[in-house]
Amino acid sequence: MKPKISVIMPVLNGERYIGEAIESIVAQTYRDYELIVVNDGSTDGTCEQVNRFAERIPIKIIHHTSCQGIARSINDGIRASSGELIAFLDHDDLWFPNFLETQFAYLQAHPDVGMVHSDFQTIDPTGEILEASVSACRGRTRASGDVFPNLFMDSFIVGNSVLIRKECFERLGLIDEVLRWGDYHMWLRIARHYKVDYVAKVLTKYRQHPTQQTRDFSGENPHDDSVGLKAIRSILELYPEVRQELGERVICQRMAAMYFDMAYIWFAAGYGRNARIPLGKAIRLAPMTPRFYVLCAASFLQPSQAVMAQKMWRAVRRVFSKSKTAEPSPALANRG
Repeated sequence: MKPKISVIMPVLNGERYIGEAIESIVAQTYRDYELIVVNDGSTDGTCEQVNRFAERIPIKIIHHTSCQGIARSINDGIRASSGELIAFLDHDDLWFPNFLETQFAYLQAHPDVGMVHSDFQTIDPTGEILEASVSACRGRTRASGDVFPNLFMDSFIVGNSVLIRKECFERLGLIDEVLRWGDYHMWLRIARHYKVDYVAKVLTKYRQHPTQQTRDFSGENPHDDSVGLKAIRSILELYPEVRQELGERVICQRMAAMYFDMAYIWFAAGYGRNARIPLGKAIRLAPMTPRFYVLCAASFLQPSQAVMAQKMWRAVRRVFSKSKTAEPSPALANRG
């Protein structure tokens, strides 16, 4: 018999964490699933770690002889899936034992919902909890139903918390492989055609690595758009009516915020001159935004001064975030 759920796990050199990730799948209270591991050209002991579970749960392994990228890996996993529902778990993230049971029960009870996601924890490389509940720690609330406008303004869905009807991929197509990471683009497409609901329970753990705080900027071009911006532009081409629905002002605000995020990444990495390139684009789109000019001024600081500025900025953001927890944001102003 075919399993109800197919779990897709793309991995490249995941020897350190993949055993723990698969253990969290083995521990699921819901058992009618298969695991599809897409080994994207790993050169470490990833395969040996996966093979340890071959007799414990149903596993399919797809091998790429060379790295094809995460979007291609996910798509190959979906193509090989047998289940009616699709879940994703990165090799370094974890599920709580009731994840599949909770999300499966929700979709069973809500046949008009195409995708469901949940609250989650953040953990450090050793598994220590950083945020026990992202929703509680950051004062975030999530809508259910027609969430496209909210999602357009804020990429708030974490991929390890979703359960999706395979019908969504059969109808809308797979993840866009032109994008380095196509998950946000996919969520937007699903939200455009289906209800997307939120379960206000902590069901997954998202691991934060030190490597997520730094980047190798060799070969990077500050003139290039981020993957998120490319996703937004693609969505506007696919659904031109969105411009009228949301309005040009709202769309400009969203894109300006994304350019600001790019600028801050460059600034935090010590490339003030490069930061000013996307920052200039942000200012042209939303010239009345004070924080854009603050970052522009900070981008001229010396490295030691820039580090101090970053610490002050984070402190200000924490205070601002706390002041907002008592006031729900309007749907289109939700920044997550």
